[in-house]
Amino acid sequence: MRVWREMIMRSVSLLLLLGLLTACASMDQGPDAPPDWVVGKSSQFPASQYLLGRGQAAQRDVATDRARADLAKNIEVQVEAQSRDTVSARRRTENGKVAGETFSESASRDIVTRTRQVLRGARVSDAWQDPRSGDFHVLVTLNRAQAARRLRDEISLLDDRTRAAIERARQVDDLLQKIAAAQRAVDAQRQRNDLQRVLRVVALGGQGVPPRWKLADLEAELLDLQSRLMIRVQADDGALASVVAAGLTAAGFMTGSEEEALYTLQARFSAGPVERREGWYWLRGNLVLTLVDRGDNIRGEASWPLKVSAQERGLLPQRLMQLIDRTLEGELKAVILGFAQ
Repeated sequence: MRVWREMIMRSVSLLLLLGLLTACASMDQGPDAPPDWVVGKSSQFPASQYLLGRGQAAQRDVATDRARADLAKNIEVQVEAQSRDTVSARRRTENGKVAGETFSESASRDIVTRTRQVLRGARVSDAWQDPRSGDFHVLVTLNRAQAARRLRDEISLLDDRTRAAIERARQVDDLLQKIAAAQRAVDAQRQRNDLQRVLRVVALGGQGVPPRWKLADLEAELLDLQSRLMIRVQADDGALASVVAAGLTAAGFMTGSEEEALYTLQARFSAGPVERREGWYWLRGNLVLTLVDRGDNIRGEASWPLKVSAQERGLLPQRLMQLIDRTLEGELKAVILGFAQ
């Protein structure tokens, strides 16, 4: 009898426990319960097949924007971590010496740019409104396989551009055209590297698409070509000549004498009258750069409208040179190579 009583008590306890678990499960899966992706992983969109972004806000459109931003940030963080790991590994293999490639702010910006391109395939897959707070929760998903396919297609196009640019650099005799073609090859492979990093994250690791060319080799060839191109700077104003010469050097070009140079870069600033308004002096004008070859043939010309101001008139020339220096820093190389077309 005692044994039967114990068996009955155990059965009753087990039934009570099962009932309690069932009740809890029913509460969790009630009509007001949030979807699983709100608080954790998604069973419908597993991480092996999808990248997820979650957003929460009082307005649905704001929650959607936040979900897209969350998805982008998740990709960017993984890509940046992968890039830094790559640089660290390269440094270790070179006995602690810094390699040619380092992770920089510009690289980070490029990664953001490539990530935004990938997000074109993202879509809103689910939304839920919390009945208690009224907040909207939005889930944005990116199908890994589809995104990886688009990335591989873009990488293939960049490889085609690289091949065409390399062939062009080998075919032409004009040194400026060779450099312009070599620069296009380098630019294409730098973009490819960025996409390759994103692809490795989207496709859950792996080598992505093996490169056909080493970026370091293409960059070395470009530097070699640029080292052969001597450009002389000619300007009536000594300060302007110095600023332009410094800009050429920063852009990777060599400056030389009239005997050494293949080209002359003529610089002039056509200034208007100094104006005074409300206690400030203003100077406006146009900076004009003209590239001329040894036969006095104009290869190209570019101009920039510039203006500077100062409360003291004597500061205008200094401000002008500083503005010209900043302008050329970001544009001079592209302008010179544009003259090769």
